[in-house]
Amino acid sequence: MSEISEVSKFLAHTTPFNQLPAAQISRLTRHFTVYYYQAQELVPAETNRLLIVRTGVFSLYSDQQQLLAKLQEGDFYGYQRLLTELGDHDQLRCEEDGLVYWLDQQSFHQLRHQFKNFDIFFQRLFSRRLHQYQEQQHNNRFTLKIDDIIHHRKVTIAPEQNVQTAAALMTEQRVSSLLVEEQDKLVGIVTDRDLRSRVLAKDLPASTQVCQIMTRQPHHIDRHAYLFEAVQLMSRHNIHHLPVMDNNVSCSMITATDIIRAQQDHPVYLIGQIHRQQTVDGLEQCSLQIKTLAIVMGKQQVPAAEASHILTTLTDALTQRLIQLAQIKLGNAPCVFSWLAFGSQARMDQSLNADQDNALLLEKEPVAEIADYFQALAEFVCQGLARCGVKLCPGNIMASNDELRLSLKGWSTRFARWIGTPTPAALLNASIYFDLRVIEGSRGLFNALQQDILARTVNNDLFLLHMAHTALERTAPLGFFKNFILEPDGHHKQGLDLKKRGISLLTDIVRVYALSAGITQINTRARLQQLAKLQLIETKQMQNLLDAFDVLSQLRFDKHVHELQQDHDVTNLLDPAHLSGLQRHQLKDCFNVINAAQQSLRYRFCREL
Repeated sequence: MSEISEVSKFLAHTTPFNQLPAAQISRLTRHFTVYYYQAQELVPAETNRLLIVRTGVFSLYSDQQQLLAKLQEGDFYGYQRLLTELGDHDQLRCEEDGLVYWLDQQSFHQLRHQFKNFDIFFQRLFSRRLHQYQEQQHNNRFTLKIDDIIHHRKVTIAPEQNVQTAAALMTEQRVSSLLVEEQDKLVGIVTDRDLRSRVLAKDLPASTQVCQIMTRQPHHIDRHAYLFEAVQLMSRHNIHHLPVMDNNVSCSMITATDIIRAQQDHPVYLIGQIHRQQTVDGLEQCSLQIKTLAIVMGKQQVPAAEASHILTTLTDALTQRLIQLAQIKLGNAPCVFSWLAFGSQARMDQSLNADQDNALLLEKEPVAEIADYFQALAEFVCQGLARCGVKLCPGNIMASNDELRLSLKGWSTRFARWIGTPTPAALLNASIYFDLRVIEGSRGLFNALQQDILARTVNNDLFLLHMAHTALERTAPLGFFKNFILEPDGHHKQGLDLKKRGISLLTDIVRVYALSAGITQINTRARLQQLAKLQLIETKQMQNLLDAFDVLSQLRFDKHVHELQQDHDVTNLLDPAHLSGLQRHQLKDCFNVINAAQQSLRYRFCREL
C-alpha cells in the first residue's frame, strides 16, 4: 500500500501525469510495477511498456555505442516502441542503482486516447528524439569537421626536387598542390599557382628547386577542427590550400574547392563575405545576417556549444576586418601589437547578447605618435563592432579605454599586482582578464604575456585562495528545499539569470583550477578535459561539469533564439514556469552540480578560511 502511495505522489509532480485528474492518477497507480536495477545492469529492450525513472541514473546508447542521453528522475523510455510498434537497437544501461516504474501498454494507450495533452506530450518527445537521432546519422551542415570531408591521402615532394618534377607529380595525382616534407616534417607547400606566378612568370628554369619557390611555414589546420574554421582561416589570409594535421603530422590537404563542394549553402560563408568588405557600412550589412543565422541554427537544433563557437568566429572575423580597415585608413602600425579579447569571446562561448571585452597589447610604450595611432585604431574598431551589433561594454573593458592599451611590460606589471597582492574587491573586477586570447596581430607577443601570467599563478596559494573566494561569492539559485530562488532584473521581472547564477559560476570554478595548473587553454570545455587528463579533477566530476555547462548553455541559446523570433530583447533571465518538467529537473541537477563543485573548490583552495 505504501508503494502505491509513493507512486501516486511521484506522478502528481511529474509531467504529463500531473495534468491528469487526481482520481485518474489514483486508479492508474495500480497499473504500475516497481523494479530495482543495479549499476551496470541492462534494462530489457524488447518490452512494450513505458519506463519512468524514479531514482538513479540510466544511460541510453545507440547501436553504434554512442551516448544518446542520460535518463534521471522523471525521464521516460519505451514510448518510442509504444508509439510506432517498431523496435530499435538502443541499449539502456543502469549507471547508478535506481528504481523505475513500468506502466503497461494498454494503460498507456488508454491515457493517450482519453487525454489529448498526454498524447501530445509523448508525440513531441518522440519527435524531438527522432530529430536528435537523425542528426547522429547525418552530418549537420553547421558542424561538419575537416575530417568529415577530406581523404586521408597526402601527396608529398622533397624540397630539393625540381619544379618540373612537382608539375609532373601534380598532373599524375590530379591535385593542385603538394605538401613539401623533409624527414617527415612539413616545411612548406607548393601550388599550381606558385608554378605560374613564381616560375613561369619569372622565367625560371624547370630545374629550379621546389624549396626556392614554395610557401614556407604554411598556415595549417587540425583534422578535428570545424569546417567553418577552415573558411575563417582561408578568408582571413586569402589562401586556397590548407595542410591538414594529425598530432602535428600532415595527413592531407584541404582546398577551397573541397569546402565549396561540401557546403555550398553553408550560412557560415558569411565569414568569407565579412573578409571581403571594404567599408564599415558593408560589415554592418553583413552583421544583419547573424540574427537570421542564429534562428536557422536554432531550428536545426545545432547544439549550443557549436552555435557559440560559430557566433564567436563571426565576431573574430568582424574584429579582424575592422582592424585591417583601420590600418588602410591610418597606415601601418608604428609597432607590433596584439588585439586581445577577454571573457566569452576569449573562451569561444559567446552568446547572442554578448558585449565587447577587448584590449591592446603593444610591443612599445604607448607614448606620442604610438599612443595617438592606437587610440585612433581602437576607437575605429570598437565603434565599428558596436555598429555591427556587438555592444559597447558598460564596464568600459575595451581597447578604446586608455588604461587598456599597454605595452608588454605594462600588462605584466598590472597582472603582477593582481596576482602578487590580491584582494577580493580587485579580483572581482579583474577575473575576466584571466580569460584572454589573441584575435589579430602578434601571437608571439601574446604568448609572452600568457606565459608570464601562468608562471605567476601556478601553485600560488595566496592568489588562488582569493581567486577561489571570488568564485564562491555567488551561488546557484537553489533554495534549502530544492526550490528555485528567483531574482528581479530591474524591469519588474523575476527569473533565473542563466549567466550570472549558472554559466559564469562554472567558468569561474574551472578558471581557478586552470590557473593553478598553468593550463594554456581558455575554452571552458577544453580546460575541463585537460584538468581530467592531468588527473587534477576526477573524470566523473569533469563529465558532470560538462553536462551542466551544456544544459545551461542550451537553455540560454534556445531562449535567445525564441526571443529573436519574437523580436524581443535578448536577455539571460529565464522564467522556470516556461520550462517542461524534465527541463526543470535538469536545471536543478545543474545547480546541484555547481553547488558540489563549489564545495570541492572551497576544500581545495580555501581550507584556511
